[in-house]
Amino acid sequence: MRVLDLLRRLCRRVNQAARRKPGSQQSWVAPEWGWAWPANRRVLYNRASADPNGRPWNERKALVWWDGAQGRWVGHDVPDFIADRAPSYRPPEGATGTAAISGIDPFIMQADGKAWLFAPAGLVDGPLPAHYEPQESPFPNALYSQQHNPVRQLIRHPDNRYQPSGEEPGAEVFPYVTTTYRLTEHHTAGGMSRFLPYLSELQPAFFCEVSPQLAVERGLEHAEWATIITARSAIEARVLVTERMRPLTVQGRTLHQVGLPWHWGSSGYTTGDCRQRAGSPGARSERPHSGGQGHGLRHPARQAATGCSPP
Repeated sequence: MRVLDLLRRLCRRVNQAARRKPGSQQSWVAPEWGWAWPANRRVLYNRASADPNGRPWNERKALVWWDGAQGRWVGHDVPDFIADRAPSYRPPEGATGTAAISGIDPFIMQADGKAWLFAPAGLVDGPLPAHYEPQESPFPNALYSQQHNPVRQLIRHPDNRYQPSGEEPGAEVFPYVTTTYRLTEHHTAGGMSRFLPYLSELQPAFFCEVSPQLAVERGLEHAEWATIITARSAIEARVLVTERMRPLTVQGRTLHQVGLPWHWGSSGYTTGDCRQRAGSPGARSERPHSGGQGHGLRHPARQAATGCSPP
């Protein structure tokens, strides 16, 4: 009987994500269209949609409001606030945690319940944001004389050499940048999906994605091999020439991007060089090279200012 009861309860459960109640049959927030994990709350900090007294600032856009009769927050959305915290509540001296959030402070993820334009504590820089170029950017900082964030963390290691940046000597040796991304057919670093034959068949090889313009500039051919060189290492990849990788114009010159998915390694049905090998400290070769070893190339390249050439 217990098994039957469990099956009956399971059958009564609703696939919340599949709900499609028409908008004309519910409030403007549409809480019964799909599901917003975990509490089906559609707008964070929605206490801010009501004034200090708990009344909506705008009735047409009302989300939640204070119901004095019930002694709790109610509304079209799931209240993102202490449910029974009245607008008149003020924390006593020495209060901590949620008890320190007054009834007029909507931003409950902050210690003081206030909206922050900047972080007043916990950072070694700031308080207001500033633009710094990445550690290996091929361009000088156009806004400040300070090229990089002065409090950035640098990992000093013989296998983690940094490339020159901006107007530093040698920066022109590494004229390209790389970007990395995931593929639908693989999962994280690929340690699980590369052992599944049907997924490995769908994405059978580590590749570098380049624009037609960069392919012409470097003499790369679609489906052939390229070597990507950084100050740290060299990796090889099949060439994928697509118009998706569009050249950018930055500070008056053309900048090419090289796409490198990060799912490959030395084991599984599909193996290939590890993209992280060119970008992380102390990484080792993930597989024997099938072409050149990354030395004696005519055209050096860079990651975050990287490039590629035929091996």
